[in-house]
Amino acid sequence: MSRVTAIDPGRCLGCLLCALACSAANHGEFNPARSYVTVTRDEFAGTFVISFSSLCRNCRKCASACPSGALQAVETAEREVPSGHAPAKTG
Repeated sequence: MSRVTAIDPGRCLGCLLCALACSAANHGEFNPARSYVTVTRDEFAGTFVISFSSLCRNCRKCASACPSGALQAVETAEREVPSGHAPAKTG
């Protein structure tokens, strides 16, 4: 079993709590610009895009802070992805 951060961008509210939690955990300040997770709005589709920097430390603070369930820390078998979610980071 491994832990992954599953992403369901359709549930994202764009609140940036994930980015705030990440920057606080990794840099000691609430500053989304210093976060390892980025949330951007796709104006054409009317949805949000969630992406991770290569500097992400897989602490999953972002998933813990997400109020909508767009980011979730899940246990999964090797190479298995929960239905309806895209794998983001493993570790």
